[in-house]
Amino acid sequence: MKNSQPLMRTESLPLAGVSTRVLLRGALLIGLGTFLATIVAIWWFDTQAHQIRVSGRETTAKLMADGVAMAIAEDVIAHNYAELENRLKQTLADPQVVSGLVADRDGQVLSYMRRESASHEAIPIYAQSQITLPTESPQVNITKNLVTQWLRLDVGIPIGWLRLEIADTEVDNALIRLREKVSIWLLSACMVLLTALTIVLLRTRELIRLEESAMQARNDELKEAAYRDSLTGLPNRHLLLDRIEQATVFCQRHLNSFAVCFMDLDGFKTVNDLYGHEAGDQVLREVGRRLGVCVRKNDTIARLGGDEFVILLAEIHGGAGHQEVLSRILSAIRQPIALNGHGTAHVSASIGVTLYPADNSMPSVLLEHADQAMYQAKRSGKNRWTTYAP
Repeated sequence: MKNSQPLMRTESLPLAGVSTRVLLRGALLIGLGTFLATIVAIWWFDTQAHQIRVSGRETTAKLMADGVAMAIAEDVIAHNYAELENRLKQTLADPQVVSGLVADRDGQVLSYMRRESASHEAIPIYAQSQITLPTESPQVNITKNLVTQWLRLDVGIPIGWLRLEIADTEVDNALIRLREKVSIWLLSACMVLLTALTIVLLRTRELIRLEESAMQARNDELKEAAYRDSLTGLPNRHLLLDRIEQATVFCQRHLNSFAVCFMDLDGFKTVNDLYGHEAGDQVLREVGRRLGVCVRKNDTIARLGGDEFVILLAEIHGGAGHQEVLSRILSAIRQPIALNGHGTAHVSASIGVTLYPADNSMPSVLLEHADQAMYQAKRSGKNRWTTYAP
């Protein structure tokens, strides 16, 4: 049988394709939005926490420096360096204070106390005698773990400078840990959400593919029903006319011929009357099978309804190129057909033939001419073929 398909336009499930694209685009936007929102949230929280930490450290350093400055002002004026050293040592009793230094207004160090990292004991430092003073007061320098607070000692006139180095408190460290934990939590929540979204997306895509496959299967079934005979599976009239049209175009291009053979079974009504319609259906299916054995792969066998079949013999070379095929068909149809539980049935065939381009008609007219020739074959004694004479 001919392998070509009918010239028809079929839509490949456009709505399902659009739905899939919309789903993928929406899921991508949701995932990207979630990731960006998480990054923005982490940045905002980190910025706020950093500002709170810096502000707290600055406030703490300023309050400490103001308190110490008030306590040591008289000692600086009186040059009471022993008492000055003692007051700085008391200041370092606060574990947050790392060092305390007092200098005169020329930068000469009057007293310098520093806490040892190992014993945490406050000890005086005498090696440093001259320092560089800041240009303004108060001045705060903040590093990762240390705040350096400069404050000018002033009792109407400048009398010197105070420098305190203050380390982070446990609250500061807790805030840093909280920042790290919140960042981890937000990122983890984002990953969980994206993972869940990916799982849902994959599952939804699978469901859509299943639905598309089901729709495609239903579409194929509709196409099959529209162009195939339900009993024999052979092409019906719609597909046959399309095949004849294709054969017409091919023959015009290659300057050859084809034959349209209209076949009607002789004695089929007797089979139906004696054995019933199930036996008749069995005969029709067997006739379709035998016809398929007799013709070439590029030929077409169609059933128009009842016991009427059409054989399209493509690419006939020579005026008698179809006669051998028709002889095989008549011989094959005459063979007994075994019926399930009813013995055998005997039918023959009357065939009307019209040849293109000798009969240069439209596909539907070619069928009519072949039908007319078939009736002439029946009137001439059946079990034969007759050629239409234009």
